[in-house]
Amino acid sequence: MGSKKINKTAIRKMVLCAVFIALIIALSFIPNTGYINTPGLAITTLHVIVIVGSVMLGWKYGLVLGAVWGILCEIVAVMYAEVMFYNPIVSVMPRILVGFVAAVVFRAVSKTKLGIIGGCIVAAIAGTLTNTVLVLSTLYIFGGTIKEFSDAFNAIKDIILVIISVNGGVELAIAVILTPAIVRPLYPTLRSHGIMQ
Repeated sequence: MGSKKINKTAIRKMVLCAVFIALIIALSFIPNTGYINTPGLAITTLHVIVIVGSVMLGWKYGLVLGAVWGILCEIVAVMYAEVMFYNPIVSVMPRILVGFVAAVVFRAVSKTKLGIIGGCIVAAIAGTLTNTVLVLSTLYIFGGTIKEFSDAFNAIKDIILVIISVNGGVELAIAVILTPAIVRPLYPTLRSHGIMQ
């Protein structure tokens, strides 16, 4: 009986992970949904899906969701000639860690007095900052190594980093609002089905 329950829970988690992956794929290619381009800003909403999925499913699935986002980010960069993100160290690696960090932070914080909502907020902050800080750091270190981008990057790297920092602030606000708003109402159902603890 116990193994059947474990198998059902594992299947439910895999199905939910597949739903999150489908959302990441769809929003990566539907204009102005996963990547919202406005004058001076290019904001992503995909980190919210990765953070929410990681909070619900745990760090292993968080790594998967982050990897899917990172690989698609690389594909989108090539499709739209966004040379800043040609290097997978810039485009893929930070995204993989977003899911891991968000899941681990949520698990730790949700067990404190802050509870589920506090855990969601802190996980959203940690996941978003992981993405922003690692993208800025890797872009600063490796941005000049992309042949087509090196001269332009070296000339305007401070401006690029400021723009990405502003984007990060907007993305942080979006994640802090949406993560608890999505997870909290679903928590009782997810817990009753063994998906969340």
